[in-house]
Amino acid sequence: MTRLRIPSESRTAAGLRDQSRRGHRRLRPTGIWQRMSELFLAQIFALLTALGFASSDVAARYGLRTSTPVSAILMMTVMTLLLYAPAAAATFRWEALNAKGVFVFLVAGVAAPGAAAMFHYKSFQTIGLARTVSIVGCAPLITVVLAVLALGERPKPLIYAGTVLIVAGVMGLANERRSAAHKMGGRGGKSVWRDFIFAAGALLLFAAATTLRKVGIQLLPDLSMALTLSGLGSLLAIVCWYPFLPRRERFRFNRVNFWQFAASGVLAALGHLTFFAALKLAPLSSVAPLIFTTPFFAVLFSWLFFRELEKVNARVVAGALLICAGAALVTIYRG
Repeated sequence: MTRLRIPSESRTAAGLRDQSRRGHRRLRPTGIWQRMSELFLAQIFALLTALGFASSDVAARYGLRTSTPVSAILMMTVMTLLLYAPAAAATFRWEALNAKGVFVFLVAGVAAPGAAAMFHYKSFQTIGLARTVSIVGCAPLITVVLAVLALGERPKPLIYAGTVLIVAGVMGLANERRSAAHKMGGRGGKSVWRDFIFAAGALLLFAAATTLRKVGIQLLPDLSMALTLSGLGSLLAIVCWYPFLPRRERFRFNRVNFWQFAASGVLAALGHLTFFAALKLAPLSSVAPLIFTTPFFAVLFSWLFFRELEKVNARVVAGALLICAGAALVTIYRG
């Protein structure tokens, strides 16, 4: 008479339950460790982003000693396209292409890095690296204002505290009497508000481009395609304004500044890569304040490399610190 092997099957089921319980016990600490590791890695990426952006500005500043802003922008655009266009082409699918998203990213690319980078680098020549990067650090504030007006977001109370800190920092920088412009050409003891026009223009364009990309990423989520379209928009901006540039402001390359601009473009592109990697691994509020520490690195590099061209004193450092603190509050409490 054939015996039924029910007890054996019960033992198998019990064994599976025991393995499952043991597996859960092993996975539970691993899951916590994985989340902690991802947050830590995201924060490292955020700091690398700030370091990459500041390093890109330093490399461009070296190149601008013997060249022009449009030369730097062209090299940045070329490096962006070289790094991201192959990936965009490899993953391209007509059915996934959104015409509105394409248009939004092209316009965003015209705004930044196209026109914004022109103002950004021009500002390097008028007020210096440290002050330019510190003022452009106000971009989170302007972006929030645009988000409120265009997207209907409601600001939280501490956003106003961040606003006060940012405005105080900008006021301190703008009234700095010993700016790079005074050092290199001088207006006596007068304030240099007029020289801050380029930095303000870069600030507004960067903020507008960020808002456009926030809309565009919902229409066209392919990151490599979005970056490639932004690069094409920047190239379009160069083509449009180049005929109107004075001869002294046109392309000017030599063996030295070519590689300095190429390094700047690669550093900026890698900075964007680590930025998006940080956003993938952790919430925005956990990494954005670290990304906006770029002015700290800019002030440090400015002091290390450009002592003869820029005078970084206590007021500049205080302005950078206030802007960083305000940008952190604004970013953390965006919603």
